[in-house]
Amino acid sequence: MRRLQVGVIGLGEIGGAHCASIATLPQAQLVAVADLRADVATKVAGEYGATAYATADELLAHPGIEAVIIALPDHLHLAAAEATAAAGKAMLVEKPLAVDAEEAKAIVRAAEAAKTLLMVGFTVRYFPQYIRARQAVASGELGTLVSAFARRANVVTQTDRIQGRVGVLHFLGVHDFDALRWVIGDEVASVHSISATSSPLAHPVENETFTTLRFKKGAIACVQAGWYLPTNHPAGFDFRLDLTGRDGSLNLSMMEQGLAIHSKSGTSYPYMASPLIAEDRDFVDSVLAGAPSPITGADGLAAGAIVDAALESIATGRVVNL
Repeated sequence: MRRLQVGVIGLGEIGGAHCASIATLPQAQLVAVADLRADVATKVAGEYGATAYATADELLAHPGIEAVIIALPDHLHLAAAEATAAAGKAMLVEKPLAVDAEEAKAIVRAAEAAKTLLMVGFTVRYFPQYIRARQAVASGELGTLVSAFARRANVVTQTDRIQGRVGVLHFLGVHDFDALRWVIGDEVASVHSISATSSPLAHPVENETFTTLRFKKGAIACVQAGWYLPTNHPAGFDFRLDLTGRDGSLNLSMMEQGLAIHSKSGTSYPYMASPLIAEDRDFVDSVLAGAPSPITGADGLAAGAIVDAALESIATGRVVNL
């Protein structure tokens, strides 16, 4: 079996998770990792039998490398993506494609000019529950869709980890903006968003938001994104999706996932899905087969445009048309 030679740029929490994910795939081999922190790069490389580098440019020169996962902080995506495209390598770029809309467009242009595959890391599309929700809409099982409610809430310490680099809309909301486009099968026509100000956190970004979306075919949706859950929350997150159609409804909760453990230390809801492995497998298989990107640059731009519209709406108090 041919194994795709893969590198990972950026070894924070999500980059480390991608390394572990790639290591499970028989059709892929993690051959190189890059991080400015030499001790981190060396440690991760040692765990997976890869070569450690400091920079993207060094990693891209690794002999035989074919594909790259870019898991750097969002504001560093552009330089790494342009270098990857210039080197002619396929790339999976973590969400959001970029915080700045012009930088996101530049990433898409670079991949198109180089005729190399660009995939955006919207992992929610790989949860079995969301796949089933999409099937329920597409099959007509719910009838014509009327409305949707999505919640994506994390623990309050998440904002400290991110250190104010982005607000909750770029970090969490973008997941559901993409997921709703995908599940509903329609594009957003207008956006209105409000942000809570009653209990400020350490960083001057939006921390709790409600965003209403009107889709072109007439359905409406509300997305709650926030990170105010207590640190002792049994799951550490609360992700939900409710769909209402003319002929039926669907209720999805990722918090319990069908398993609860009650012990002396309290109640916990273990994570039961492996969406990142499914996402990375789709990326690897698409590169090996020469197939189109499963989640395109256009998808990344569309979700980013909704985030930008929501931020504009928060600032102006107005509905923003797309």
